[in-house]
Amino acid sequence: FGIHSLTMGIGVYFDNRKIISATKRERVSPIMEHMPTVDFELVVDNENRMFDVENKESTVNFLEIGQEIQVIYGQELDNGSVEWMPGATVYLREWSADDKEMSFTATDRFDAMDGTYFRGRYHEEGISLYDLAVDVLEDAGVAPRTYWLDGYLKDVAIQNPMPAVSHKEALQLIANAGRCLLYQDRMGNLFMKSSFVPGMTAASEN
Repeated sequence: FGIHSLTMGIGVYFDNRKIISATKRERVSPIMEHMPTVDFELVVDNENRMFDVENKESTVNFLEIGQEIQVIYGQELDNGSVEWMPGATVYLREWSADDKEMSFTATDRFDAMDGTYFRGRYHEEGISLYDLAVDVLEDAGVAPRTYWLDGYLKDVAIQNPMPAVSHKEALQLIANAGRCLLYQDRMGNLFMKSSFVPGMTAASEN
């Protein structure tokens, strides 16, 4: 037995009876030539104008640009139970409705990280790419529990200042300098992981 969901506050759910279509597109460059993207589009039935903006009691009035959307997939098993698995965590970009349908467009966390990083400076003694990435993420307001950085970045140091670019572009520059892959997982957590196989040795006793 597992908990399917726990909502504190107001939650709007759409199941297969209401969903007309859903599309998720992911794009990740193995050499970080461009930023990774997750684009999600959802169209639901708006029969009886349930999501009418003119209706003050409609749940559509609780929607906010940038709010988190959890996408989960359910697989019905032979015994009739449903096994749920995470599909994506995206953030509302825009929505629209007419008398028949309502559509949502959502995207990844990087899309909103467009604030400018102004803390770049020359480091005479050098700064590790790990510490630099932490500073960029901290300046962007990203909670430490929602990202993971490869420990290998602690051994790569630079002196040059980070230019005044957006937070997501700063992360891309760090990933390029460290030969890392930058991406978002299904839970919405950010990862910067080495994209090469490091030198390794193995040893055993007895």
